[in-house]
Order: sequence, then C-alpha cells, then structure tokens
Amino acid sequence: MSGLGRARPASRQPPSTQCSSTQYSATQYSATQCSATHERERPAMRVGFIGAGLMGAPMVERLLKAGHEVVVSSRTPDRLPPHWTVVDGPAAAAAGAEVICSILPDSAEVRTVVAAVLSVAEPGAVLVEMTTHSPVVARELAGEAEAQGVGYLDCPAGGGIAAVRDGTLAFWVGGSEATLERARPVLTAIGDEAKLRHCGPVGAGLVVKLANNYLVAVNAVASGEALAMVREAGIDPSAAIGAITTGGGGANAQLANLYPNRVFAGDFRAGFKLGYLLKDLRHALDLAAGTGLAVPVGEAARDRIGEAGQEYGHEVDFGSVARLYGW
Repeated sequence: MSGLGRARPASRQPPSTQCSSTQYSATQYSATQCSATHERERPAMRVGFIGAGLMGAPMVERLLKAGHEVVVSSRTPDRLPPHWTVVDGPAAAAAGAEVICSILPDSAEVRTVVAAVLSVAEPGAVLVEMTTHSPVVARELAGEAEAQGVGYLDCPAGGGIAAVRDGTLAFWVGGSEATLERARPVLTAIGDEAKLRHCGPVGAGLVVKLANNYLVAVNAVASGEALAMVREAGIDPSAAIGAITTGGGGANAQLANLYPNRVFAGDFRAGFKLGYLLKDLRHALDLAAGTGLAVPVGEAARDRIGEAGQEYGHEVDFGSVARLYGW
C-alpha cells in the first residue's frame, strides 16, 4: 500500500526561499525564476503527502519548488530524494498539516490511509484525495472527515506524469467551494489553475475522471482496431493518422498521441499502467450499473484490455492493448 514503509531519517526542510515573498503564479511557475508579475500571492503551507509513486513524486517536487513545507510518507522511502522530509506512515505525515494529499492505488488503500489521517488531523485541515477510485467510497469517507471538522475533496488528476512535470496537470474536484479555496494554493502549485475544475459535491470529481478514463479505454481499443484495419488494407498507418487528425471526424487523443508517439515506437514502458486503466474502467462500469445504464461498448473495451493484461501483465503501459493487433 502506498504511504506505508520504513522511515528514512531526514531533517525537516524549511520552505524554499527562492521567492523571498513566497509568491508564485497559479498558471505559470518556473523552477529557476520567480516573476514579480505573478497573478496572485499564495501562502506557503505545511503539506502532508502520502504516496510518492510515479505521479506523486513529481507532485512533491512541484510543491517544494513552490515554497511549501512538505512531509512525505511512502512505502518505498529509500527511493526518495535525500532533500525530502520523509516520515514513517500516513499519520506522521498528516500530523500538523494544513493540507493532506494522498494518491494511492484504489479504494482499499484509501480507506486505510484516511483512517490513519483522521486519527491525527486537526480541525480545519483539508484532505485532498487524488486517487481514482469509487465515488461511493469517497462520499462515505468525506462524511467521516467532516464529522471531525476536516474538509474533504475528491480530486483526481488528468494528464499523466508529463503534465505534472511541466505544470499542465488538470484536476477535477468534488467538494465544497470553501474547502477547495483552502486547498487551492496546493493544487495550483501542482497543476494548471486554468484546468482546475470544480465539478460539484464530493464524488463529482471522480465521476468526471471515470468518464474520462472510460473514453481513454474505449478510444485506445477502437484506435488499435482501426489502425490494424488500415495496415491490413495496405495503407501506411502514420499517413492515416495524419489525414484523420487534420481533416476527419474520427480523431481522439489516443489516435493522435498514443499510437504515433508510443505504440509505433514499441515503447510500452508504464506511463499510465494498464492495470490502473482496467481498475478505473471497472469503477466506471460500476458507476453505470448503479444508474441502470447499459454500456456494451465499455464492457467490450474492458474485456479487450483485460485480455491484454493477461497476455502482457498489468505493470506495462495501457497502450500495450495495441499489441493484440500486431503492433
């Protein structure tokens, strides 16, 4: 489970003094430059961060560069940079924090970590839960948090690791507007404020994220099939992609980016793990089932992605579904 593990001794690092006034822009932050014309001033905050994996680690780096004081809990502390403040377990990371962020594999881990956080979190703190998991579980945990005076946001992210690193990450937020405002300095240090969307009450952010990943799954499978059809008809798939994305109605992000940039290069190293997409699609189908909506296209995509998982494992990139079509 993310967030648990042996502690690595570390001294608490003071907030960055890169900007003496701790100013930084909500939409434009440079690790080497602080402009005097930033859109607004943001206060430095103490942040507890639980789960420093593929997505979490660059998030921590952005928070540190923005001047926040960050205390990290990870199940793999020995892999973390020596300048980080690393503690043993989620409760230690959450103690005294104004904002507590967590990004974990699934609902089971979220339940465990939230219980640990709520054992120490102070009234007025905000828990920003960035895991893509069940909206039903998020609403349940939000009720427990709010009973203790702790704000709760479900806040899944969109854009992947590259978007974290270059500051273009999107957040889809569920929770009250007041709670979002308390966490805004943290969220805008990690991502792009122009892509920070308040979707509604707790659970709404997760519903939007599951719909997004449903489309990712369906489009990845459909694009693989379409390009295999093009290839077998004797047409250059790269030429087909260029034609479709510039002049047709069949373009999507997987066709325009995943296939030419990763699949055709044979690069199936994990960016977004196939197992995580399968998990997200399962939650999306559960969401549809709860509404009574039939989603046969999504079910077909789930079966095909599940087949890829059985064939290639769940730790590879989700683009590995293309290998089922001979790429």
